[in-house]
Amino acid sequence: MAYLFSHHSPQFDRSFFAASEQKLTDAILSALPASVTPQRLTKVGVIGAVIAAAALIGCRWSPAWLPVFVAGIALNWLGMALDGPLARSRNETNRKLEVFGQTNDLLSHILLIVTFGASPFLSLQSAFVILVCYLLFSAYNYVRTIVHHARPMAYIGLGPSEFRILMAAWPFVARVTGVDEMAYDGPSRLDTAILILAAFAVIGLAAKALADARELAVRE
Repeated sequence: MAYLFSHHSPQFDRSFFAASEQKLTDAILSALPASVTPQRLTKVGVIGAVIAAAALIGCRWSPAWLPVFVAGIALNWLGMALDGPLARSRNETNRKLEVFGQTNDLLSHILLIVTFGASPFLSLQSAFVILVCYLLFSAYNYVRTIVHHARPMAYIGLGPSEFRILMAAWPFVARVTGVDEMAYDGPSRLDTAILILAAFAVIGLAAKALADARELAVRE
C-alpha cells in the first residue's frame, strides 16, 4: 500500500513479487510496438482504474460485475507498471512524465479505495480509514525520498502490485466468507478489525519515522 526506505537493509527493499513482475514487464515491453508511448500507458492505467471503480459500484446490484472489476485492475496495473520502464528504455524520462505518472497512480488508488466504500465488500468508514493510512504512508514515502535520497522499499513486502492483487482478491474473499457491508447500519466486526490494524500500522509508521529521525541526527 505504501513504501518505506532503508539504507542498511537492501535485502528488504523489494516487494514480494518484484522479481517476477520485472520479468513480466520486460517481456511485455519487448513486444510493445513503437506506437505505444508512456503517456498512452498512463492513460490506460487511469481508464482501468475508472472501469474497476464503476464495477465495484455495480457489484451493489450484481456480482456479474466482478470480472469487469478484475479486468479494470489488470488494465490499471498494465498502464501504471509499464509507463515508467518504457520511458526509461526509450530515454524519454523527464520530470514532467514522472510527476504525471506518479500523480495518476496516486489518484487511481484513491479512487479505488473510496469506491470500495460504495461496494458491498467494504463500508465507507473502513474505506476512509484505509485511505488515511494510504495517504500517510505515501506522504512519508515522498518525504523520505527527498530527505534521504533513498530507494523506495515495500512496506512489509507490499508494493503497488501487491496492493492491486489484494484489491482484486478481496471481493472474492468477501463473497466466500459472506461479507456484506451493505447489511449493517452501524460498525461491523470488519470495521473494528480494520480500525485496529490501522492503529497498529500508524504506530509502526510513527516508530519508523522516529528511528529515521534519530539516524539522520546522528549523521548530521
